[in-house]
Amino acid sequence: MADSTERLHPAHYQTLEAIRIKELLTGWANSGDRPLTVLDYGFGTGKYWPLFKSLNMRISGVDVNPQYIENAAGQGVEAYHEDDMSRLTGTFDVIFLSHLIEHLPPEKLMPLLDRLITLLAEKGRLIIVCPILGERFFYDFSHIRPYYPQSIRHAFGQSSSPLSFGASERLVMQDIHFFKDPYRTRKWRSFYVKSSPWHGFTQQVNTLFDMAWRASGGRIGVVSSWLGVYERP
Repeated sequence: MADSTERLHPAHYQTLEAIRIKELLTGWANSGDRPLTVLDYGFGTGKYWPLFKSLNMRISGVDVNPQYIENAAGQGVEAYHEDDMSRLTGTFDVIFLSHLIEHLPPEKLMPLLDRLITLLAEKGRLIIVCPILGERFFYDFSHIRPYYPQSIRHAFGQSSSPLSFGASERLVMQDIHFFKDPYRTRKWRSFYVKSSPWHGFTQQVNTLFDMAWRASGGRIGVVSSWLGVYERP
């Protein structure tokens, strides 16, 4: 079965996210003496489940889409609607939030994270993957606002900050990674209008941007997302 790194387009920042996620989870799975438990919150189509299964991780999921939940049950995955989260039992070694928090306003995100923190096992890890504000961010109509590492720190991890909402450190960052997308000529008319005499040239320019992105291992481009690894102290 193809893993998530193989299903994504190679010239896209989410390719780099998938590679890093695989590296992190593989290291954690191989360093323990038992299978890891993972809660995939907002799992959607279960993009990362082939990876979880290949690492013998025990998967649970939460989503709001009944069809996704039904499909998960058909795959033998314990999956619940958000309204039924109380049915989750035990704690989790990994809680996974990939491209989820940008769809929530702060007044919904903060109680959600509070709730998820209580489901983390001792030394459990919370993975947050989130796009940053850039020209692509609001292409998705369901994006409400971007969150940054500082946002999570001020709300949950740095009680001495004047912007902190927390009375104590509830999440401590252990690692962070940033990912770049290839440059694009999205502000050129010829990027969109195929009848433009410059359309072919524009395609060539973007091909060169893709080549630079690939040749540099994703180092040449514009920062588009971040991944934070947090622990419950």
